[in-house]
Amino acid sequence: MPAIVPPGQAVDRGRVKHFGSATKPTSVRRTLVVLCFIGMTCIACGRTANAAPFDEQGSRSVQGKDWSVRIGALGIHKPAYEGSDDYELRAFPLIDVTVGETFFLHARTGAGVYIWNRNDCKIGLAVGYTFGREEDDSSDLRGLGDIDDGATANLLFEWAAGEVNLRARYEEQFTGHGTGFQVHLGLGHDLHVADKTILKSSIRTTYASSDYMEEYFGISPGQSTRSGLPVYDAAGGFKSVGFHMMAIHRLDRHWGILAGAGYDRLVGDAGDSPVVKNENQYGISIGVSYMF
Repeated sequence: MPAIVPPGQAVDRGRVKHFGSATKPTSVRRTLVVLCFIGMTCIACGRTANAAPFDEQGSRSVQGKDWSVRIGALGIHKPAYEGSDDYELRAFPLIDVTVGETFFLHARTGAGVYIWNRNDCKIGLAVGYTFGREEDDSSDLRGLGDIDDGATANLLFEWAAGEVNLRARYEEQFTGHGTGFQVHLGLGHDLHVADKTILKSSIRTTYASSDYMEEYFGISPGQSTRSGLPVYDAAGGFKSVGFHMMAIHRLDRHWGILAGAGYDRLVGDAGDSPVVKNENQYGISIGVSYMF
């Protein structure tokens, strides 16, 4: 159970809360080494068997290889930070590149390779990037300090059965200040509602390590003194559950538009944190894409 202590009262929790930069924990390096070892081992053993055929809409043949490139822009109306009750509009690039059955570059997961891609099942390794949190993002964060951006190591799993798909992603930051890891799980369904329109829906949940929870939702004695919020110890566990929908409509061979909406509820120690002003988090997005 989380512990809440009045401001200024000392608590020995066996840790030093980050304010600014700190030394990267050995667990992050250990996880990175493990992921790299898995990747090199699988590649060394060979990408066995014949991979599933690549049937991405709009793929082309270049020197005997299939490829697909889609770029665009996405505007998202989302909370100022995870747990905020203030919302802001932000623009993000949309990037989706696939080469053959092996290489990919996605805005969310980063650049990587599939070490297994057959029978509607994919396993991949990728290096991505995560944006931390700045104290200036909201007045509610005053006194809590900044959380560093950094590169992330990602282990991906995807499985599809007709219009139903299951996705899992292990994500851990390995540059900047270590923030532990997250495991993202999702069960989705793709519905072709018209000839050129697809409706994608999914239920999602995220599990976060104790280091991640402490960094984003915990409050150290020093932060308590600066912010006036009570000391709070956040343990690892499931962080959120949610439901998301995205509609994609192809205008022609190259251009497409997309619109989405999502809801996430912060649960467990994340939802109980004094940093969180509203456990219910909403998002609306709209964008345009171009397929080469």
